[in-house]
Amino acid sequence: MLLADHVPPSKRGWASFGGSHEPGESVTETAARETEEETHGYFKRADILLAIKTQQPVFDGSFALFFVRVKHSPTEDIVKAAIPADNEAYMERGPYAWIPCTEIERLLTLQDSVLPLRVDSQYLPADAHTDWLWPVWIHNLRVAITKNALPWKTNGTNNVNPPHR
Repeated sequence: MLLADHVPPSKRGWASFGGSHEPGESVTETAARETEEETHGYFKRADILLAIKTQQPVFDGSFALFFVRVKHSPTEDIVKAAIPADNEAYMERGPYAWIPCTEIERLLTLQDSVLPLRVDSQYLPADAHTDWLWPVWIHNLRVAITKNALPWKTNGTNNVNPPHR
């Protein structure tokens, strides 16, 4: 899964992409826009929207969770993506890391009493601000588990080629 750290002073930690909706925006449009913004424009809103337009999100309270397969790209390319001038929304996340689904699953099996859930450092870049997963995102994923909605799981077995978020 492609995850990003939150830029300081935030202490949220690592998670996928998301944020607040803008007036008149659907949850699908919000997910596509936020993914574009939080990946420095590397993954385009139109492509994300096309990929998730027929998907039913997993709702966890006010959070709507989507999963989308994206091209496995070097994180350096995401960091180097041209950011629109004067757009702070494109600067709120980074650095980035591809975290194996098996590592996410390992962390999801741990109890909340061990929070924060720390990602094995071998998967994180040297410039990481934190090493833990954002607890709210962990809760969202656990809700997805209860709804059998993790896309790399099929009848309790791992797919060979898991999708990225």
